[in-house]
This record gives sequence, structure tokens and C-alpha cells, in this order.
Amino acid sequence: MALNKEIWTADIIENLYKDNSFAQRCVNRDEHVLAGTVVHTPVAGNPADVKKNLATFPATATTRSDQDATYALDAIYSLPRRIPNLDKYELSYDKRQSVIGEDTQNLIQKAHDNLLYRWSPTGATATPQIIELSGAASGEDLLTGATGLRSTFTKADLKKAAKAMAKSEFGAFRKVALLTAAHYHQLFDSLSDAEKHMFNNVADAKEGVIARYMGVDIMMRTSVGIYEKAGAVFNAADTLDDAFAPKTGHLSASLIWAENAVERALGTVDVFDNPGEALYYGDVFSAMMYFGGRIRRAKGVFALVEKAS
Repeated sequence: MALNKEIWTADIIENLYKDNSFAQRCVNRDEHVLAGTVVHTPVAGNPADVKKNLATFPATATTRSDQDATYALDAIYSLPRRIPNLDKYELSYDKRQSVIGEDTQNLIQKAHDNLLYRWSPTGATATPQIIELSGAASGEDLLTGATGLRSTFTKADLKKAAKAMAKSEFGAFRKVALLTAAHYHQLFDSLSDAEKHMFNNVADAKEGVIARYMGVDIMMRTSVGIYEKAGAVFNAADTLDDAFAPKTGHLSASLIWAENAVERALGTVDVFDNPGEALYYGDVFSAMMYFGGRIRRAKGVFALVEKAS
């Protein structure tokens, strides 16, 4: 029986943010997607200057210079999966539906890994958007393949980013810190007993918020970002790149941002099904989606990166 593509496409879209609610805490550009693959957003120029008690007339008229922000969404593919006919007949459960469900959920997860990569700032250690963690060095919770010691996450690190945003044009906007599981527990350990008591009182499971500190909503994810340091420059690693491989010097990172500083967009979502393929002696299924985003305002996003020692 052929796959009902409409049902599975709808399933991908409906579950897109189920376990990645952090992606809803940003500017949504879905309505600006052209042909399902490109985001085209008009960007208003600077407002006119304001003067007081003009004495010279006529005043000089100026024209606002508007621009367009255009970027291509990333095409994220779930590679083809073969489901042998023999399995369908001999297993007590519907393997075809089970495999398709797991593969589409993995596609969604990887798409959000890629979104976080697109939101990850890069630059030198002197760049305000890169904050090196200042806690005691530890050999626990290292990334796969990493060696040595890494600095731990403390409340001082979160305060540094929160203070920088509060003093800027982002002070009035809601702020989110997406922490790795390890960084979340390190942060909690750095709090005083009184702070720990208040930390989780504002948890909102529906929104994915597990705590709040310094006016910043805290969310958690198994992994957030991976960085490489070359000299004094930090670069985010693209884990979906074919050339990506775990390295001994990889650094784990968490992100903090103001909601108006980053954006996301969803384009075309499609599934492909070839039932009863003679060459494969079974069914072949795959899926893909156009999904991505960008940093809108660089000063409103911070990467909190481990320091190697």
C-alpha cells in the first residue's frame, strides 16, 4: 500500500517544535518564504532625524533607503530507508510505520541542530558575543572525542550576557538561554541556596522553560553548539557537514539571545515513497525539508563557550 504523503508531511510540520520549543522564541519568517526555499524580507531604513525648534525653512527632505534581506533555507534530507517485505510479514508490529516515524523525528532534530548552528556567533575572544566560561576546570561532561579539561558554567557567565543585553537596545525584549544539560547542572551548582529555591519556581513545562535567572528564561537541550578555537578565533562547527568529525579540541557551547535578534523560517516539506521496489525487495522511503534561519542583530546573541585547559 502506498504511503499517504499528506499525512506524513502534516505530521512533520505539526511535530516540528514539539521537543524543540526554543525555536519558537524568535522572529518567525514563514510568511516571507518564496518558492518554498528562499527567505525574502524587506528591511526598513533608518527613521528621519528629529529636531527641536526649527528656525530655517524649508527643511531638507530625505528619502528613506530600504533594503532586502534574502537568504536560502538549508535543505535537510533524511536519507532513503529500505524496508524489506520479509520484515513486514514476519514482525508482529508495523515496521514500516515505526521506521518512518523514527526517521522523520530524527530529521526534525537534525534540522534544529542546524538552526542553532545558523544562530551561533563567531569571532575572536575579544568579541563581546563570545563569552568563555569562567568556572573551575573539569574533566567531566566532555564532548565525544574531546580530551583535557574544560571550564564550567557559572552564574557569573550568564550575568555577563544578561547585563550586556540589558544595557543595549534589547533590554525590553524577552531573553532566552538554551543550555546544554551539563551547563544547566553546572549553573545550578553555582547558585546560592536562596537562588536555588527561586530558580525553578517559574518553570513552565508548556513553554519548555525550566527556570529563570536575571530575567532570562532558561531552557535545556542535550546539545546546543560545538565550537573550534583557532588561535584567538572561535568558529561554530557544522555537525551536518560531511567533513565533520569529533576532535580532541572541540568545545561545548550554550546560547543566549533576545527574541528579536534571531529568526527562523520553514519552507517546503516533502516525503518520498516507492512501495514494492523490485531492486530493493521492499519499500523505499525518504523525506526532506527546507528549514533555516539567521542572526538578525549580532549584538543580541551570545555564545557561552568552554575554555580548554
